[in-house]
Amino acid sequence: MYSIGKFSEICNIPVKTLRYYSDIGLLKPSYIDPVTNYRYYDYDKIQTLKKIKLLKSCHLSLATIKELIENSDQINWKSILEHKVTELEAEKKKISKQIEEMNRLKLQIEKEASIIPEPLLSDCFMEKRKELLVYTVREKINVTFIDQLVKKLFDRVYAFNLEIIGNLMAVFHERDLHQKEADVELLIPIKETNKIDGCSMLAGGTYACLTVKGPYSELDAGYEKLRSWLIEQNLSPVGNAFEIYEKGLVPYDLNIREIRPDLNRHPSEFITKICVRVTKNDH
Repeated sequence: MYSIGKFSEICNIPVKTLRYYSDIGLLKPSYIDPVTNYRYYDYDKIQTLKKIKLLKSCHLSLATIKELIENSDQINWKSILEHKVTELEAEKKKISKQIEEMNRLKLQIEKEASIIPEPLLSDCFMEKRKELLVYTVREKINVTFIDQLVKKLFDRVYAFNLEIIGNLMAVFHERDLHQKEADVELLIPIKETNKIDGCSMLAGGTYACLTVKGPYSELDAGYEKLRSWLIEQNLSPVGNAFEIYEKGLVPYDLNIREIRPDLNRHPSEFITKICVRVTKNDH
């Protein structure tokens, strides 16, 4: 016979559990030493414990397991086990259906993700840009509502009868990614006009640039590539970078009296140019 410790080791079950099974009469020791009160188990108890563990894994209550262990009636055993098999088969069907639905959802998500491909980034390049007269509006806003700031810009352009000569641009002076708030300045190139509030000159000089083809949500990849390239080329940025929306939600030939997004253009077709004025680092 095995001591309770050895029996626990062989059957891979805690001693505390064996004592509990003994106390409730589910699995009594084969022999208890009257002097030491040590508990001992013979080989047959291993087979009994295997049945207990199997039935317990099928989520039968200990009371039901005790009834089965004590009852040698095969008809009763068969009835209870068949009922449990029916329950498990139903549970199996339910789980299979859940797996099927999860796989269907996974395919749907993958399909939706493939609709908008990864952004296409051009090589970084240098260009000379002339000083440019722009009309600007600047506010701290939730970037979700940037279209409202765009409308405000074009409302003022129309009110002052300004002639647009280039694409919409933006400078993000500060951005809180967690709050989705940003200090945004929108700029639109205009023809020479009488001086009015809101006009300023965008500095000319040497600029590092790259273009991003893809949705605006992917522009961070472009900024990161441009930053890395500046380090490689031993260049330092002068001031903030700005974005030029060459193809996007606001068409170049829009009617400024009726601001309306260009919904015919898919986000994957947006083209945005990122520019930053640079200077060569001293060695």
